[in-house]
Amino acid sequence: MKKSFLLFLFMFININFTFAKYNEGDIIFQISKSSQSKFIMYATKSVWTHCGIIVYKNNKPYVLEASNIVKLTSLKSFINRGRFGLFVIKHIINKPVKVKYQKYLGIPYDSQFSLNNKLYYCSELVWVIYKEQFGIELCQPKSLSYYNINGLEKVIKRRNISKNSKFIAPSDIKNSAYLK
Repeated sequence: MKKSFLLFLFMFININFTFAKYNEGDIIFQISKSSQSKFIMYATKSVWTHCGIIVYKNNKPYVLEASNIVKLTSLKSFINRGRFGLFVIKHIINKPVKVKYQKYLGIPYDSQFSLNNKLYYCSELVWVIYKEQFGIELCQPKSLSYYNINGLEKVIKRRNISKNSKFIAPSDIKNSAYLK
């Protein structure tokens, strides 16, 4: 029963993907297969552990994302790379926009999740672009104590993550009042 439901869901998503038109600036969320995904899921109590912004290049949809570096990934590759092929796309702006993404390309991933450096993690990149380019602050950064960090002390220490920093998780953006 569970396998047939997942198969139906996967087929529905692929059919939906084939016929859907996504707008530049839409935000896409996925369940990442990365090693840190389980920690993000645990800390945020959300399955959505990675996000990016849809942009068009040569009339083809891509996702601007921060993974090992900030890069463009074809929309289809981004979706296929996620766990079970599941994704959610949220729309914010009701007019055509052009995301200015060139200056972010190639910037290394921010494994310390700091908002105070020139490196980016996925949800920070989305948050910064919306704030700087569209004047929309999707959510308020939250302190580490807001998240469920019990048992994650070793990971926090190993990554040299400051307990005084503010953070923006993919789930914080997904829960934004601006999203439709």
